[in-house]
Amino acid sequence: MKKIFLFLSFISCHFFAQSQVKIANIGDFTTIKGAIIKDCKIGYLTLGQLNSSKSNAILFPTYFSGKSTDIKGSAAAWVDTTKFCVILVDALGNGISSAPSNTENFPEISIRDMVNSQYIFLTKTLSISHLHAIMGVSMGGMQTFEWMVAYPNFMTKAIPIVGSPKQSYYDVLLWKAEWDAIETAGNNPDARREAMRKVAEIHNLHLFTPAYWNKSKKADEAYNDIQKMGDDYTKGNHPENWISQIKAMLGQDIYQSSGKSISEISGHIKAQTMIIVATQDQMVNPASAIELGKILNVKIVELTSNCGHVATACESDKVREAVRSFL
Repeated sequence: MKKIFLFLSFISCHFFAQSQVKIANIGDFTTIKGAIIKDCKIGYLTLGQLNSSKSNAILFPTYFSGKSTDIKGSAAAWVDTTKFCVILVDALGNGISSAPSNTENFPEISIRDMVNSQYIFLTKTLSISHLHAIMGVSMGGMQTFEWMVAYPNFMTKAIPIVGSPKQSYYDVLLWKAEWDAIETAGNNPDARREAMRKVAEIHNLHLFTPAYWNKSKKADEAYNDIQKMGDDYTKGNHPENWISQIKAMLGQDIYQSSGKSISEISGHIKAQTMIIVATQDQMVNPASAIELGKILNVKIVELTSNCGHVATACESDKVREAVRSFL
């Protein structure tokens, strides 16, 4: 999410390529529903040096509405870029990679489509046939879970962070409320952009916990802060991109996409896995991730602060220690 990493300082590091976002054209891309994205574009940037055998690559996809430039600081904080090359990739629908805002007749997409486009990008553009790891936060965590079942042998390790292998009913209600806040504005583009202010109120309220808001702010101060965030959302997000990625998240279900039941999934997933959850998450319910972690019998790192979904920032040192040790 946009606000998740504002607490993190950007850390200087060595760059494998230019620190500016590059755009890769992966050609015409076919979605799982058979639609075509003409001349599909994937945005990316890299941190660290790719070694000669290309065995130290880590894929780090963006969170919901985020850009690769937004996650650069957290990637540099959590991963030792003197050892690993981190490939920050813009998920389909975010406005840097192909999205409704920059692609005519952009079709409905899924989390699997994001993953499939990244697979083509890695194998065709960068000639990488195996990843040391894949990790991501929030929707990036959802993509990580999807990678684990879509291409189970493509990565050695996987670290989904405050993501979910399957949406909870609570999550679905939240995403549909945000979607509906835009749709009620009608078809006028300006009205739909202005509706992002209401989306900001819904969205940022759920980023933190009730305990956080009650402790840190008076009611009027908290509401004023949330309203101010609306300016950022109105300027920085295209409503059709927002809806596109919400639709993708609404369909997130690795058991359905893999064709494996929850009792069968452990035999399908090959990656060494560590799952990081925020126990008080009000935006991405942790129950499904915890359940899968127990089935896989893997390490589950719990972030317990009242920061909720933003616990990755409030407990960044804990995330850093866990990630670096696991990698």
